[in-house]
Amino acid sequence: MKLREKTLSRKILSGLLAASMVVAIVPGIAGKDTVYATGGKNKDNTCLGTSGISSPVIPGSRILPWAGSYVYFGKYAGDPIKFRVLAPKTSVYGGSTMFLDSDVILMREGFGNASSATNTWADSTIRTFLNGSFFTNSFTGIEKGAIATSVGNGGIKYKSGSYEEFMYGAPESVNDKIILLDAGEILNPHYGYSSYCGLDEGTDWATHSMLSYGTDVDNHIKYQKGLEGVFSDNEWWLRSSSSLYPSAAGSVWYGGFVFCFGLSDGYPRGTAPALNVDLSSIIFSTLISGSFNRSGAEFKLTVKDPNLKISVPSSKPICVSGQTVTVPYAISGITSDEATRVSILILDKEYKAGNTNNAKILYYDALGGSFSENGSGTFTLPSSLDLSKWGESYHVYILAEDINGEKETDYASAPFELVMPKSSITKAEPSDTGVLVKWIKAEGFTNYNVYRSDSLNGTYSYLASVTGGSLKYTDITAKGGKTYYYKVRPYTKAYGTTMYGVWSAAKKVTVLSDTKLTAEPKSGVTIRLSWTAVSGAQSYEIYRATNAAGPYTYVKSTTGTSTSDTGLVASTRYYYMVRAKKTVNGETQYSKYASAVTVALATPTLDSATFKSGKGVTLSWSKASGADRYNVYKYNTSTGKYDYVASVLGGTLTYTDASGKKGDYYKVRAYKKYDGVVYYGGWSNAKAGK
Repeated sequence: MKLREKTLSRKILSGLLAASMVVAIVPGIAGKDTVYATGGKNKDNTCLGTSGISSPVIPGSRILPWAGSYVYFGKYAGDPIKFRVLAPKTSVYGGSTMFLDSDVILMREGFGNASSATNTWADSTIRTFLNGSFFTNSFTGIEKGAIATSVGNGGIKYKSGSYEEFMYGAPESVNDKIILLDAGEILNPHYGYSSYCGLDEGTDWATHSMLSYGTDVDNHIKYQKGLEGVFSDNEWWLRSSSSLYPSAAGSVWYGGFVFCFGLSDGYPRGTAPALNVDLSSIIFSTLISGSFNRSGAEFKLTVKDPNLKISVPSSKPICVSGQTVTVPYAISGITSDEATRVSILILDKEYKAGNTNNAKILYYDALGGSFSENGSGTFTLPSSLDLSKWGESYHVYILAEDINGEKETDYASAPFELVMPKSSITKAEPSDTGVLVKWIKAEGFTNYNVYRSDSLNGTYSYLASVTGGSLKYTDITAKGGKTYYYKVRPYTKAYGTTMYGVWSAAKKVTVLSDTKLTAEPKSGVTIRLSWTAVSGAQSYEIYRATNAAGPYTYVKSTTGTSTSDTGLVASTRYYYMVRAKKTVNGETQYSKYASAVTVALATPTLDSATFKSGKGVTLSWSKASGADRYNVYKYNTSTGKYDYVASVLGGTLTYTDASGKKGDYYKVRAYKKYDGVVYYGGWSNAKAGK
């Protein structure tokens, strides 16, 4: 029995004609045109991934035609293949893909061999053809790599007792690059196809009307999913096998009725391939006509060429002059598919393959300058983007692109993120000579300008240029009791002019009023420190070193204005620094460091002062370890001070003042000389000659 014996009634034909007449009044089919050919690829006609492609319109009536977006992908017989986008993003076939179905019947093929009852997709000759010569000849190597292997049955479930279950039994699973639609997909309103089950006039079995699959007639395409007047030209295969008829497979009749074709009817039927494109391979979708997220829009894709790569040479920094950015680049992997331009892409979020984070394009255009495999070009950063926020509030990428014909797939390298060289201030705090500013290296730069302002958003005045790779600067003009903001900016001589990196973020420093430090040895192991109070200070930090250049070791913190440093090594020179500290709302403020230096010398004890008539006063004292010499002093009753009398070597612990008188008072103190500087120990006790 042939399954095409019944003829359609006039009622059905009149319904088909009515369907063809309502095409023009379907809402939302097209918006304001944006034509790719007139302006090239840019932000206005290109979206990231498939974010600008709409899902099909769910038909409100079974007589409405399919309405949705279209994508051109691959070629058949020299013509670009136009696909209907059934789902811009789906995971029903494994992975994350875009599900496409040919908009037209591309060819006529037999499904399988009826004599051997091969009516299942897995054993069909049409499957072999589509995944063999059709796949090989219709897509470029890069397009083939972007086509995902569709796995499973597309998540299809036939409703119990439904027409589909009655006619086909169960959905057909696949594991192929190219497939045909299953009956469950052709009857899925979310894929834009209307469905209707009923008892058709003149038949004795239930038929399924699916009118939305073919009323858009285009006379220049020979095999159309629509009304051509030649019934056989509008009949096409599904991958569903018939559970009722072993010699029949699923199909759509010329009127849009889902049923079955016999495998031995004497001629092949229409074939409309479907496939899934891996979303991680799709970088852009570019409008050919129509508007984003509107039905009727047509797109071409830009897919990733895994061999094409672009980067920025480490020896050539990205530079800025005003809002003009100069970008050096190097391209590799150019083979048979030539790159034709370098593009700049700016996103509001980091780029992720497949646009899984829903990033939006802020800027997209060709990089200015002559194209080459190793070169440089410029672009103007939009004025709305703060240069200092590069890499934070927005991300900038460079990619090499192969731009092809209007309805042909473009290819591109994976976007390479441009990291704008900039410094980050790691430290800005008062030192003993001013405010010390330190920063990290900006890649590719060895010179830095330092700037200062009195307010965060005020005018930053130039302080100094630091060259030769140094990463620090001391602002000796900073004053106590002031608040400052510091920034640094790298620069270099490149491309015939002075080019800059990005400003660092500002670093705030509040300098408390200055203090003064005094250090006095009290013994060979103890030094007494004292300093002047700083208004508002909550505490003071003391640091110690044995070298003027440091490193300085933290000693202690105290709320007072004096302390003793104990446990020292006798006869050792020590350098001290102290600074005031205050914390307000979590922000720490400091004064400049006050510094002092002394030697840990023991204080000698004056043991005796013996007067002998005619010989004066003889003094003797205890040893101060490490002393180079001892100075002897005598009290002057006229001035009320001790006057210097004499100095003796450190190994000598006595001295006779020949002019000394009975009752004269004396003191002794030790000293040690370092680098030509004399450091004194403490005063001994006083004794009078007797």
